[in-house]
Amino acid sequence: MQLKFMCHGEIVECARGDDDCHSPMCSRELMLKVMHSLISPQIMPVINRVFEIQELFRLADVVCLGENQLHHVVRMCELAMKVRENCLQELGISRETLLTAVLFHDSGKGEEVDDTGFCDRKVKQIKVPRRLKNYGIPSWVEFNTPLHDHIERGLVIGETYNLKDDILEAIALHHHVKILPETVKLIARGLFLPGVIYEDILHYKPGQYAVSGSTLVQVVAVIDQLCAIERKFEGRVCFTGEPEKMEDELVKDLVIGMTGTSDPRISLLGNSLGGRETVILLDIRSFGAFVSNNSEYKVQSVKKEVLNTIRSVVRVQDFHREKDMVSLVGGDEYAIITKVKEDKIINKMINRIRAAIKNRTGFDVRYGFGIGATIEGNFHTAREMANSQKV
Repeated sequence: MQLKFMCHGEIVECARGDDDCHSPMCSRELMLKVMHSLISPQIMPVINRVFEIQELFRLADVVCLGENQLHHVVRMCELAMKVRENCLQELGISRETLLTAVLFHDSGKGEEVDDTGFCDRKVKQIKVPRRLKNYGIPSWVEFNTPLHDHIERGLVIGETYNLKDDILEAIALHHHVKILPETVKLIARGLFLPGVIYEDILHYKPGQYAVSGSTLVQVVAVIDQLCAIERKFEGRVCFTGEPEKMEDELVKDLVIGMTGTSDPRISLLGNSLGGRETVILLDIRSFGAFVSNNSEYKVQSVKKEVLNTIRSVVRVQDFHREKDMVSLVGGDEYAIITKVKEDKIINKMINRIRAAIKNRTGFDVRYGFGIGATIEGNFHTAREMANSQKV
């Protein structure tokens, strides 16, 4: 049977075109070709290394705590690749060493932690294995079977690959090393992490993460915890411009009632909502004519400029409080969720935003706002007010 994969709607076939080709190398080359099209180029060297570590293959069949374990390793590698170089230099770690430690840190995992047969009731505390005591793990720390069984097996695997002592230490201690504030601070800076994630890592399981270890071990443990945080919040940890993307999607969901104030993205963005915040709606005037007479690139550029303008104005005037949240909720409609409840102040906010948009883009906006009801109800009121200004 000729080897084929569907990739982005296209069939990728065996290069030999041989219906009876069963070559393992052919399968590997096809898989790599597909992976190249699905994964960012900077992560491909990591994928190539996965093929060199046989013990990682079985992780593809293991799902632990709802996450495929091979995906977990690759995701940790992605995070390791994203840390800024100057931060790694301050930490005294080479990226190559960090990637090697990440690739091997869970190499000892197997069926014992797979969700198909594993449940919390089976977790029990056991004595720390003698081999791990050599790495400074005291007998009083939390060491649980089967969740921590992979650590000792991972050490054995690492030794067969002649890994250096610092990497073996990272395998041995990544679940138990005490993560120092200065290490978390540098990683947070290197990955542009919001404060809520910094605090989550720093205060996670102090009874377990209590063993002194190198900076490399701490960084592997931090990245491991970032993946756990992603599972907890059911979304990826955000970097650089991604918080604004998360904010954009969150506001859309809030104003139409698709989510509520318990949404974990709110705290991830360093905010809090009571559920009865004011909603302001801004609608660009005469934008339909502009769309019909300009390229899609220019249209999207203007829409992004308006969004950034609104954010810059509300961020400046909201400097000493929690930030107002802003989103492009429709083709040319923008919503702002704010805790301001006084009509007079809201009108001043709108006038500042209108002036800034006019100055930067030449467009004016219709506007409306809703106060006193739920976020969804206030959005409906704001839209009705804005629609009443149409001529």
